[in-house]
Amino acid sequence: MKASALTTVMFIMQACYGVPSTDRCEFVLSGYVTDKVTGQPLEGIKLSSRNLDTNYDYITAETDSNGYFEILQWGNCRYGASFILKVNDADGNFMPFDTTVFSDSDLGALQIKLESNQ
Repeated sequence: MKASALTTVMFIMQACYGVPSTDRCEFVLSGYVTDKVTGQPLEGIKLSSRNLDTNYDYITAETDSNGYFEILQWGNCRYGASFILKVNDADGNFMPFDTTVFSDSDLGALQIKLESNQ
């Protein structure tokens, strides 16, 4: 009796939530943000990223004193994933920047060069 009850519970959970996917894995979007003219690293630049294949909210990060950032994202390991990446300067000194990043070619060390509003 106990075994059949457990089987029923497992079946109901599978029907409601689906079978866990092993195709989902973590992607790291990382790199440096620098001034396009001077090449100097930019600290405090806000970055937001979202997987284009999902409706999840944006994940945000901020550059450190070396201009470095790192965002952990989720995507499909088997088929790859595409992410939208938006870059903003809270002080408005640099123009906003956005791009699409493809997991099979662009990940690793992204080099983002922001152009001044001056």
